[in-house]
Amino acid sequence: MSNQFALTEPRLPPELEHKIFQMVALARPKCIPSLMLVARRVKFWVEPLLYRVVFLDTPPLPEQDNLGLPIFAPEAVKQISHNCLRQVRHLLIYAGFVGEQLQSWLLACTGVTNLCAMFLCTPDILPPISGFTNIKYLTIDVRALCGTTLPLPLFLTVTHLELLSYTIAGELVDCVLQNISLIPNLTHIAINPHLDELLSHPALCANAQLQCIIFFSTVIHLDGSPLLDDTRFVCIDDGQSYYADWLCGAVFGQTYWSFADEFLAARRAGTIDRSRNCIVNGKDFEFVKGDRVWIVR
Repeated sequence: MSNQFALTEPRLPPELEHKIFQMVALARPKCIPSLMLVARRVKFWVEPLLYRVVFLDTPPLPEQDNLGLPIFAPEAVKQISHNCLRQVRHLLIYAGFVGEQLQSWLLACTGVTNLCAMFLCTPDILPPISGFTNIKYLTIDVRALCGTTLPLPLFLTVTHLELLSYTIAGELVDCVLQNISLIPNLTHIAINPHLDELLSHPALCANAQLQCIIFFSTVIHLDGSPLLDDTRFVCIDDGQSYYADWLCGAVFGQTYWSFADEFLAARRAGTIDRSRNCIVNGKDFEFVKGDRVWIVR
């Protein structure tokens, strides 16, 4: 009787069943370990998605900030198979993971398109990450652009570049901007506080290839700078922790890049006053993106 019942039991077409499990796994990545226990075929479908977003950190983030994603300590990295590493698309590397022991692991991550390198980029540190060939979104220390040549092929495919730093020597500003102009596919750039010297440099405004220029601050000291009248320029004060913001963008696609593009388009269309160039996460709103509410200043 049990075999007869099994034959008459309603079953979804395999391709539809696959799609359903895939949608659930992408929408709720913290459920993937449980989904893997449903059946062998389901494990085969969803396990690669467990490694779609990888956060290398030590110590790990609090659970409420990591969206249920796997966060790996150094000793755990060695246990991930190279087959799974090929599934990685979004990769954040914290300072504790930098070193020769990571090189072979990174070489296996051939599908990464979004790389966030949260460490000081000295010449001896750059080689382990400079071999990536598919990076579109890159967050990196500005010192990576302070040399006489670009670390290639890392920068060849980059379209969206965020620069990190606590300080930069004034004599290096020209070098950084020269290297930025050499990134062949770059259309978007984001600059963090303490790098405001880049904003006031005429070479940034003169880079016609750029479509969007973001400064992460609501305090702007740009008296007389042509950026203040540049339709590509916007200041953002998100108010979220950086890691939580990056993870949200990697998992759900709600990035500050897409938000800035929509804001700039609305300002060009006159939906938002064209004199406004600062947006802040807040309770009141003039502009809405996803489930966030923003104040426009």
